[in-house]
Amino acid sequence: MEVLVEAQEEPFYPDGLTEEHIEALLSEARAVWATSAGATSALLDGSAAERRRRRMSRRAISAVVRSLPTAECSSRHQDSEVA
Repeated sequence: MEVLVEAQEEPFYPDGLTEEHIEALLSEARAVWATSAGATSALLDGSAAERRRRRMSRRAISAVVRSLPTAECSSRHQDSEVA
């Protein structure tokens, strides 16, 4: 953002970043990006995505509430009276 001040002929930048500063930051970022490592073979062949899907599935399965099997509610002594 450039603001022109009447008394000055140079533009005033409130954030202190001139065009030269911004260009220097951009060229530094481009240099870092150019030297960064490329995609790994796991990313290229899809095995990393498959491992991620398996991890997500395991987490979802482990989050399911486990229930115990129910037993039938019946009396063993159907012919006798309960006291």
